[in-house]
Amino acid sequence: MKPAAPQYAYAWTALVLTAIAGAVDGAGFLSLSQQFVANQTGNAVLLAVAVSGELTGREDGLSPVGPLWSLAGFSLGAVLASLATRRHVLTSFGVPLLLVGEVVMLALAGLSHGFELAIALAAFAMGVQSVHAARIGLSGVTTTVLTGTLIALSVNLSGGRSGLRTARLQAGVWAVYLVGAGLGSILAFTVSFGAVCGIAAAVAAAMAVAAFAEAHRGSTA
Repeated sequence: MKPAAPQYAYAWTALVLTAIAGAVDGAGFLSLSQQFVANQTGNAVLLAVAVSGELTGREDGLSPVGPLWSLAGFSLGAVLASLATRRHVLTSFGVPLLLVGEVVMLALAGLSHGFELAIALAAFAMGVQSVHAARIGLSGVTTTVLTGTLIALSVNLSGGRSGLRTARLQAGVWAVYLVGAGLGSILAFTVSFGAVCGIAAAVAAAMAVAAFAEAHRGSTA
């Protein structure tokens, strides 16, 4: 039996996927009326504030529509991705196929002209990405939700040598998310949200090709 790949073998995957999430989140926040498509904790806050404003008659300009579409899209993407890769439903190539699903959803989000649909499709892609990270065994790294990564980083900083090695990856994840969000917002402002989604889809497609090649090598080893 082929031994499981150690976590650091997927470090580059974690960093690139996190950069994608940061770029799409930054672009979405700037272009889609300040809505998150990856950071669902932020959407939960926006939804709660918007609903409380509706109930109390407060005029703060927030609407629950965007957060609801994002939460629904993300949840649906995560559930379907989880079901698709449960018990080898899609054979050994099931996990790489998640990246294909992400590519398709990002491309559709970039081409969409509807505000709600763009949010839902991009969030769907991020939900699929989160399950992909879980399926390849990125312990302590989710690529789309950084609060848990920060907690794991704090714990690992007080650990031994192996803990510090993991902490370096988690710190890198934070760094690339920040850089990705900044670059995504710049590109969305100077070009368009669709351009960010297109670049993110192209990067995810390259990763899918690499993942399929690795899966093929593993099946023939």
